[in-house]
This record gives sequence, structure tokens and C-alpha cells, in this order.
Amino acid sequence: MKRILAVLAALILAVFALTACSDNNDSSDNDSADHDGMAMTSMPMTSMPTSMSMPSMPLGMSTPGASSMGIVISGFEYSTPESVMPGQVLTIQNNDTVEHSVTSDTAGLFNEDIEAGETETITVPSEPGTYTFHCTYHPSMRGTLTVK
Repeated sequence: MKRILAVLAALILAVFALTACSDNNDSSDNDSADHDGMAMTSMPMTSMPTSMSMPSMPLGMSTPGASSMGIVISGFEYSTPESVMPGQVLTIQNNDTVEHSVTSDTAGLFNEDIEAGETETITVPSEPGTYTFHCTYHPSMRGTLTVK
């Protein structure tokens, strides 16, 4: 009997946790302070709320040439320009309903948090090369910048 109660309690807690992480489309306030940016980090992709749009390609894949002006975040994926100039100031537009980051895999190059629906900028490295980056809140999101 104790085993059944323990399993039932764990199931109820899981339901509450998933409900708390769901996307509430009734709120028009994008500046809500209840999002800590970490709620979905440990949640498997199969448990994401159905109200969120899913990308048409694997998560984290960059789409070269998809954006001629900067990085666009949409559907939990990055779209990046084919290449950028050394030292260029690059615009990042977050079209998702949650906060993301653009964080260089090489420590200290760039790290910018972008709130849902907001735009930020980064300065790309001054040396030509290929630079990989990720989202600190959603580690499966990965992208690449080519500096020429």
C-alpha cells in the first residue's frame, strides 16, 4: 500500500511540474517575472507543451543564409547569416516565447541573454574563423558563426 501511495504522489508531483512549465497564451504581458529561464532545461522535448511550435528541422541546427542581417531565434533554433565581418555588431532577435542566450562555446567571446520577443546585439570576434555557440537555458540549441 505504501508503494502505491509513493507512486501516486510522484505522479501527482510530475503533473504539477509539467503544468507549471506549460506555456500560458492567455497572458499578454511578455515582461512577466515568473519565468526564470531554467524551467524547461531538464524537461525532455517529448514533454513540451503542445501549444509551442516545433521546429521543422532538428533542434539546434543553424540555417546558413537564413538571415542576412543577424541571428534569429524561432522555434527553439537559431538561423544565422552565411558569414559575418570581423568585429561586426550583430543583431539577435528572439521570436520565441521564452528567454534564450547566445553564448560562445569559447569562454569570454560573447554571451548575451535575450528575453522573449526582444532584440539584443553582440560584437562578433575580430579574428576570422568558425565560432560555435549555444543557449545556456536550452543546451540542445546550437549554432555556428562564420567570420570572414
